[in-house]
Amino acid sequence: MEWPVVFLVGCEDGLLPLRFPGTPSTPDDVAEERRLFFVGLTRAQRRLFLSHTARRTRQGTEIQPARTPFLDAVDPGLLQRLGEATDRPDRPRHRQLRLL
Repeated sequence: MEWPVVFLVGCEDGLLPLRFPGTPSTPDDVAEERRLFFVGLTRAQRRLFLSHTARRTRQGTEIQPARTPFLDAVDPGLLQRLGEATDRPDRPRHRQLRLL
């Protein structure tokens, strides 16, 4: 345990484990990514946030990715779902969003 709060984002099948279209991943690659995922989980002292999206644009195509299969190994009683998917109108793509 190294940090009070840890964020692991992109917990989606295809991103974690990473699969490039047309390139098969080897069992060793998947095992290494699984190991790194669990290393990330164990670095949180007090809070751990795992996130995945309901929709993502990947290579110009909008997809609805499934959550990473690595989450299946985590006891569901340890997880608390904080945000439910909601339908909201898409933001205009022609505007730059501001951070401040």
